[in-house]
Amino acid sequence: MTERSETTQRLSFAILLRHGRFWSGIILSVFVVGHVANLGLGLVSLAFMETARSYLMAFWRSVPGTTILVVSALIHTLLGLYSLSTRRSFPASKTDIVQLLLGLVTPPLLLTHALTMRLTGEIVPGFDESYGTILSVYWVVAPIYAFQQLLAVVAVWGHASIGLYSWLVLKPAWPRVRHFVLPLFFLIPLISLLGFISSGNEVIEKLANDTSWRNHINSMLSNTESAAAILKVANERVIFVYTVFVLVAALSWLWRAALKRSREVKVHYDTGETIIDRSGLSILEISLRNGVPHAHICNGRGRCGTCRVDILLGTENLSASSELERRTLDAVKADRASRLACQARLQKGAVTITRLLPAYVDPSAAQHPSTWTESRQDGALPAAPLTSPEGAIR
Repeated sequence: MTERSETTQRLSFAILLRHGRFWSGIILSVFVVGHVANLGLGLVSLAFMETARSYLMAFWRSVPGTTILVVSALIHTLLGLYSLSTRRSFPASKTDIVQLLLGLVTPPLLLTHALTMRLTGEIVPGFDESYGTILSVYWVVAPIYAFQQLLAVVAVWGHASIGLYSWLVLKPAWPRVRHFVLPLFFLIPLISLLGFISSGNEVIEKLANDTSWRNHINSMLSNTESAAAILKVANERVIFVYTVFVLVAALSWLWRAALKRSREVKVHYDTGETIIDRSGLSILEISLRNGVPHAHICNGRGRCGTCRVDILLGTENLSASSELERRTLDAVKADRASRLACQARLQKGAVTITRLLPAYVDPSAAQHPSTWTESRQDGALPAAPLTSPEGAIR
């Protein structure tokens, strides 16, 4: 197989991974938005929340909707674990670390909830899966499940919000829509929480004052006791399998990192610094791991183009440039000789680079590349790239 065909295959696989994670994440986000919006309607009444459910959640409860949701969840989870296993270094950004941790805790929380609801409906004849029954469990019978559900909502919403923000902030339209979009990231889950509390209080009041409704709820809950053992075993198996997958991904990452650690490489920077690290890392990863200031608005995802560099020496020691990298460089109107530091992996030897943008760049450098001139002084960055023009540490 030729080097060109191998590069093409890697490109196709990279595009497939990126699109798979993105669109499966979008589908899951649409489902979560509908779910939390439905909970928010509890501020009106329990009855209104239940009525709206038939519209907001009808598609997801159908066979096609459930299939799409389950497949999307599996794709997003498996691709996320694959991404973890193939990482070359631990995330340097605190935001990336938070998103990674939220992404790891989300699947078991959602899977156990979905599995419990699905199996209960199949095992218990005539099971009433209305909000009244579920909220009775959360608020009266087993409040621990309420905390689990709230944790799931926070984890899913936080993970999705960080991902959407990281994508939207690079778009030229972001400065015009951010004042509308950003508040929604906080208002929607807040309204959902308030609706959950309001409807929970209504459920507690109805259980205390409505005898017929209380008897109905008690009957439903009594019927579910027979399924408790089956649900417990099923949930334990799901968590066990997921934990095995996470451990395999983590061990794969550690093993690959250990293999590369024995081979040293060097990066010579435009400021005269020389950093020694292990082979296989990107230039950006080497910079961030060693405290060298380097622009990276998209945190190394190859989307923003702000980490681009000129290669002065050692081009042959870098990984080949992919079409994905070229697309981003073309989008920011970069020179054809430039490379994205987040995509150019140093595989052996040494490389000498010039960073083309100062470390304090903001998202406008990706939104409107022409507004940022390539800050150089005789071919080098300003002497103090850690600070912004105002002197603030970035």
